[in-house]
Amino acid sequence: MLKIEKVDESNFKDIPSPCKYCLYWQTSVPFDEKMLKREMEREKQEWFSKVIGEFGNCAFIAYFGGAPIGFIQCAPPRCFPRVKEYVSGPPSQDAVFLACLYIANEKARGRGLGTAMLEELLAELRKRRNKGVETFGAKKTANNPSGPLRLYLKRGFEIKNDKDDFPLVRFKL
Repeated sequence: MLKIEKVDESNFKDIPSPCKYCLYWQTSVPFDEKMLKREMEREKQEWFSKVIGEFGNCAFIAYFGGAPIGFIQCAPPRCFPRVKEYVSGPPSQDAVFLACLYIANEKARGRGLGTAMLEELLAELRKRRNKGVETFGAKKTANNPSGPLRLYLKRGFEIKNDKDDFPLVRFKL
């Protein structure tokens, strides 16, 4: 049975690896995978606290059979410095940027869990009266934290800018 919960202080520890430690979007400096996981987790928690204070809830964890298997995170583009580096970007300032849609358990991929997480996020953003959601969909690999392009196109996202393997797509809320 699938259960999707907003991330807060009580369940932050449940964010599946590698998402719990990933600071890729939150920084524009060279990504250093050699940092200690404990340090990276602390930085991610600090980032979440700041973004939740400014924007509100910005992430969900998907549980299947009680185990955390998926993660989705978003925020205004200004919260993700790395978006400026993408050729097909940057995202619009009136959009919420979806930085991560990831099913950590490879055996669970392709079963509709990512779509369910995306639907939960879109419903939440509609309630908040956001105008749109944008992300970079991966053309060549489904094993990308942004999520596969085909998932977004199937869900109704439209290509906004396509200059490389990660086109910028938008969904109007």
